[in-house]
Amino acid sequence: MNAAPRLRWVYGLAIFFVVTVGVQLALYTNHSIHSDSRQCLLVAYIEIGLLAGYTLVRAGWRLGAQAYLSHKWMKHFRSIQQVKLTKRLHYKYRDLGVGLLVVRDDAFVAMAIGMRKQTIILSDTVLDMFSEEELKAIIMHEWHHCRNHDNAKLFFTKLLTEAFGYLPIMRPIYRYCHTWMELLADRFAIERMGTELPLASVLLKLSKLVNMRQHAAAVHFASATMEYRIAQVLEPDQTVKVKIAIVRPLLISLSFLLLMMISGDS
Repeated sequence: MNAAPRLRWVYGLAIFFVVTVGVQLALYTNHSIHSDSRQCLLVAYIEIGLLAGYTLVRAGWRLGAQAYLSHKWMKHFRSIQQVKLTKRLHYKYRDLGVGLLVVRDDAFVAMAIGMRKQTIILSDTVLDMFSEEELKAIIMHEWHHCRNHDNAKLFFTKLLTEAFGYLPIMRPIYRYCHTWMELLADRFAIERMGTELPLASVLLKLSKLVNMRQHAAAVHFASATMEYRIAQVLEPDQTVKVKIAIVRPLLISLSFLLLMMISGDS
């Protein structure tokens, strides 16, 4: 099974649990409404209120935090823009159809930011650290995130993970999806470059750096999936096996759903 079917299966698993929780809440509510016991109805309303309240509050918090961080970082990046470098790079890669922004920053910064209107952010340090071929590999990687709307997909997965925090299965699903997003972006960069050497050089250099800055509200090139990415470029003919610790979270989540079913029928 290649990456695309795996990701569809994992996304489907997440949607299954989310929909099942919603259906069980609806059944539980309907059963409680038609119950003759006022005490049973009161307990049911409290339980449903706590569960639904947690879900809505966490979802609202994530939406607000994402909007705030996106605005904050975009405003910050605009304020430290390197105008001449931005124009030069934007002209060179004008066929990509996305915004390119070069900023003054001593740290390694290479990311795709935004969901509706996406922009590739690069620090001037990146332009100094890497050759033209290596820089192109980085840009191709970020361009794939833009083409594939990975920011929106990752945000949606994160939203479900936080809103349904009482389902342990959501966390490994989020980590698995994030890892494959990075691996697929690397594969795209390798295909566009015609060789894995520039990207391999970039990843090996980054693996030697410490305290790399991570910005929220973005898919960052220097992500926590470096181990798998280096393995992929060093052994391109080998299948990358991304580990997903799913058994225990799956059993706990299924137990939670079973408990909801039993409560709804009692």
